Amino acid sequence: MMSRFFQTSLLCGLMFLFATTTLCAQKKEATLRVEPTEVQLGEIEIRKIDDTTGRVKIAVWNDGTAPLILQNVSGCCGTDIKDYTRAPILPGKEGEIQVYFRVEPKLHTISRTVTILSNDPKNKEVLVPIKGTVVKNKELGRVAF
Repeated sequence: MMSRFFQTSLLCGLMFLFATTTLCAQKKEATLRVEPTEVQLGEIEIRKIDDTTGRVKIAVWNDGTAPLILQNVSGCCGTDIKDYTRAPILPGKEGEIQVYFRVEPKLHTISRTVTILSNDPKNKEVLVPIKGTVVKNKELGRVAF
């Protein structure tokens, strides 16, 4: 018959082994989060369009437990990705994507998309829409075309 001490020690050892195995079995994964999830440029008056109008920065966060790698960042419709963080983004840290596109000085709707491919297993592809409207005048909250 086992002694009470031996039974307790065996039970504690098995519990420790189970806890250690469970912790080691948890996967380390990168988790991509972008801010903003959608870029809203709002209403832009034609007379206020300049070289900085189409410059946008998107913050990229790693909320996971493994380094986040941005494998590719691209834009559609003449959207140029000037630069993005190419080094692995450590857990809890932030990277950046710099986007540029030309805003035509005419009345139109702006609709662009930035596509981010990463090693986030749950979110391998993230789309960030960029939206806005070029208007002639804004008067007291009214849009005049």
